[in-house]
Amino acid sequence: MSRDVPGRRRSVPRIVRVMLVATTAVLGHAAPALAVKTDLVILRNGDRITGEVKGLARGKLDYNTDDAGRLSIEWDKVARVTSPTSYDVELTSGQRGFGRLSPSSRDGLVVIESARADSFAVNDVVGITPVNASFLQRVSSYLDVGFTLAKANLATTFSLSGAADYRGPSLGSQLKFDSYAQGQESVPTTTRNSVRQTVSWFLPRRWSAVGILQLEQNDALDLDHRFTAGGAMSRVVTHTNQQEFSLGAGLVGTQEQFSSATGGARSTSLEGLLALTWDAFRFDSPKLDFNTSVAIFPSISDAGRVRGQTEIRLVYELFNDFNTGIRISDTFDSRPPEAGASKNDYITTLTIGWSYRR
Repeated sequence: MSRDVPGRRRSVPRIVRVMLVATTAVLGHAAPALAVKTDLVILRNGDRITGEVKGLARGKLDYNTDDAGRLSIEWDKVARVTSPTSYDVELTSGQRGFGRLSPSSRDGLVVIESARADSFAVNDVVGITPVNASFLQRVSSYLDVGFTLAKANLATTFSLSGAADYRGPSLGSQLKFDSYAQGQESVPTTTRNSVRQTVSWFLPRRWSAVGILQLEQNDALDLDHRFTAGGAMSRVVTHTNQQEFSLGAGLVGTQEQFSSATGGARSTSLEGLLALTWDAFRFDSPKLDFNTSVAIFPSISDAGRVRGQTEIRLVYELFNDFNTGIRISDTFDSRPPEAGASKNDYITTLTIGWSYRR
C-alpha cells in the first residue's frame, strides 16, 4: 500500500512547469540561429550563393553562409546581390543610400530600394553596412609586432603598433599607437612612443571636419613629450574598391618638453597642418595592403621651423587575418628648440600582425 507524502503532489507539477519554461526559452533563442539565410549573391561566373550580407569594405564583401561558413568575396567578382535587409550604402562619389538591396534587371547593377528604387554600378559601390549594425560591425583594426635579438652585443628591439577605426553614418574615429624600444648591454634603453586620436564629422561631398589629439615621446630626438591638439578639414579625393586617397589642412597647438640632458627646453607654439593619406589594397594573389600617411607642421609661432611625420606600412597576408610585413616611420624637425637635439629619427621594422575587418 502506498501513501501520499505531503507536498509531493505539488512539487512534481512545479518541476514540470520549470522544465517547460526552460525548454521554451531555449527553443525561442535557438530559432534565430536556425533561421534560413535569404540573401543572394550571383558572381560574374554564374555561381549563386545563398547567405547573409554582413558588409562591404576595402573591396571585400563579408558574406556568411550555412554550408561554407564566413566568406570574403572580392567585390569586383559580384554581378548581382539581393537582400531584404536595409543597408547603408556608400558610393565612390561620397553619396549614401539607405534601403533594401532589390533584384537588378541585369548584371553589374546594385538596386537600393526605400521610397524609390535607385540603380548603381557595382564598381561605384564602396561600402555596405547594415543599418542596425553593432559597434563591432563598424570597427576595423590591426596589430603589428616586431622583435629582434642579437647575441653578439645582446641588443634587443621590440615594436608594437596598431590602429582601430570606427565608421558610423555621420561620425568616425581612429585610435592609432606606435611603440618602439631598443636595449643593448651597457647602453641605456632607447624608446619612442606615440598615440593619436582623431574624430571625424562627415560632411557632404566627401568633406570631413577632424579633431586631433596626439602625444609623442622620442629619446633619439631628446623629446621628453610633445602634446598636439587641433583641428582640420579633410577631403577624400579618390575612394574606390582598390584605393582611398585624402588630403587635409588645419591648425594645431603644440606644447613640447625636451630632456634635461640638452638643457630641458620647453615651448608652446601654433602650427599649421598639411596631411596626406593613401591606402591601396589588392586581393588577387599575393594579397597586399599598403598604406602611407604624411603630416607636415609648418610653425606659425616660430617662422622657418617645419616638422614632419611619415609612416609607411606594407603587409602580405599569410593566411586568414594574419600577415607579415614591413613598417617604416620617420620623424623630422628642421629646427628643434634645443640646439643639441637631433633633427631626424627613422625606424624600419619587419613585423607579424593580425587584422580585423581589413
